[in-house]
Amino acid sequence: MATVLLVDDDPNALDALKELVRQEGYRVTTAADGRDALRCALADPPDVVISDCMMPRMDGLALVRAMRRNRMLAHVPLVLVSAMVTPPVDANVVGFLRKPFAIAQLLDILHRVHAP
Repeated sequence: MATVLLVDDDPNALDALKELVRQEGYRVTTAADGRDALRCALADPPDVVISDCMMPRMDGLALVRAMRRNRMLAHVPLVLVSAMVTPPVDANVVGFLRKPFAIAQLLDILHRVHAP
């Protein structure tokens, strides 16, 4: 079973996404910010990361950079989600969704990147 790491500082958004992704047949882990996500990913490398961009302590773009510098995590596909930020062209992500987004859009990216 593929593991998806969901990262968002909004607990309501995180819970809703967790349930939706779990219903699609994925194992789901969660983190409240980029720093927690990096710690979780190093302890249990996910198959895919879906992260909000704007978070305290470590934002989504900093998480992408940290993962790309780590040999163990450099290959993990990342999807960024944001209401305000557009990732730079060199962000090296497999998808970007602007909030609010249709759940079908997220699931389509997730299924293209890694089938459950």
